[in-house]
Amino acid sequence: MYGAGITIAMVVPGSPADRAGLKVGDTIISIDGKPVKNGDELVADIAGRKPGSKVDVGYSRNGKKDETSVTVGDRAKLFASRLGEDDEGEEGESAPKQSKMGLTVRSLTPEMANRLNVPSGQGVIVQEVKPGSFADDVGLTRGDVILEVNKQPINSEEDFDRVQGGLKSGQDVVFLVRQQGAGRNGGTIFLAGTLP
Repeated sequence: MYGAGITIAMVVPGSPADRAGLKVGDTIISIDGKPVKNGDELVADIAGRKPGSKVDVGYSRNGKKDETSVTVGDRAKLFASRLGEDDEGEEGESAPKQSKMGLTVRSLTPEMANRLNVPSGQGVIVQEVKPGSFADDVGLTRGDVILEVNKQPINSEEDFDRVQGGLKSGQDVVFLVRQQGAGRNGGTIFLAGTLP
């Protein structure tokens, strides 16, 4: 255990992280030799780099330190994934932004949209819901498709992050959701709650 660091919660197949050999559960501890403490720091560092440039990522896997070179993807999608809690995230002040709702989402591929009977290019699919989190409280479950948050269309992970980033504690949040297994004629429902 090296104290701070960010544990990878998901690696998208074919993403720069996948090609570099990073795996779910690895803990990223440095970028170009500079320690990273939380998801915000990591995202800020990567966002400032040009797509196509290379960074050396220091990480630990099963207690062993290692390093790999990752090519920065377009639009700062170095990990093309949502980061999990960092090892010391229990206090909450250094947890990545994505965990505000306890929700991990990803953009729908055309095949997924077709299978779920959602118009292509609309919605994000819920990948993970943290037990006891805000998302869990309002009734979101893995496999649900979020189409809107507070009447704003959500068509990609970026849309979701942008809308979520603007939410404040105590604000009412309304999700327009097509629930998992709703079928071809299944309608959408609203799930709402007040952000803690």
